[in-house]
Amino acid sequence: MSPHVLFVFLDGVGLGPPHPRNPFAENWPGLKRLTCGQRWTDRAHPFHRPRHVFRPLDATLGVPGLPQSGTGQTALLTGFNAPRIAGRHYGPYAHSRTRAVLARYNIFRRLKTRGLSVAFANAYPPVFFEQARRRDRWSVTTRCCREADVRLRTLEDLARGEAVAADLTGRRLREAGFPVTLIDEAEAARHLALLLQQHHFVLFEYFLTDQAGHHQDMDEARAVLASLDRFFSALLELLDTERHLLVVTSDHGNLEDLRVRTHTRNPVPLIARGRGAELFRHTRDLRDVTPAIVAALEAAATPPRRPAPLRP
Repeated sequence: MSPHVLFVFLDGVGLGPPHPRNPFAENWPGLKRLTCGQRWTDRAHPFHRPRHVFRPLDATLGVPGLPQSGTGQTALLTGFNAPRIAGRHYGPYAHSRTRAVLARYNIFRRLKTRGLSVAFANAYPPVFFEQARRRDRWSVTTRCCREADVRLRTLEDLARGEAVAADLTGRRLREAGFPVTLIDEAEAARHLALLLQQHHFVLFEYFLTDQAGHHQDMDEARAVLASLDRFFSALLELLDTERHLLVVTSDHGNLEDLRVRTHTRNPVPLIARGRGAELFRHTRDLRDVTPAIVAALEAAATPPRRPAPLRP
């Protein structure tokens, strides 16, 4: 029996040196549970244990310059070298040259064609849909959903506990004037776990990490990591490693170095915990994540193969 896979995508999280401006160098017990007691820095040792893998992934994909969200997330969610196809790192939206790849090979479409049930957990307010339609500027994750006919969730779903706010608690939506009920991170974890019971694959995107990195504010960074720490602490209590697979990774570095406002070229963490985690033991860069998830859901017994690159 294949696992139910929860993919928690953290925007802008790299593994950097443990200097005073790296908030990951501080003690976050929930995050450390994902890496067997290690802090999320470049001193953390990769490991592969039964049903638990931790590895650094290259986010540069052999392309000069700083990795960006558009091409990084496209590589992450398709298995193709999006920066190479685009000719550069590009973001925050999908580059026009990569849209065909994103439409045909995104993880939602690949899983749906195999008869698997998929869901994108994030809830969006009406203004998001209005602006995205008017300017045709969809984030990479929402563009994947549109191309694969995966429903984008709304504040009505959030009110029913069938979606999760981007900040986990709904506080930012409330501050923006939307009448949402505030919850804590443990309740957000429960909502995700309930969605996972109903679907073979669930994706949740968390972008406050990238925002905090760009702001270079240590207090904000600590608040974001404290929230994530509470979330993962609760989530790990809800997931059964015999039935579930938790995958956590990022698209590029940022928050780990508050000395700079930009992204970084640091590797990003890859954590796979639960049934099928061994299929991630040979992952090397962003392109390897989607094939490994597909293989895990197919209960494959061999390491996943990377799809052949598109011809220019």
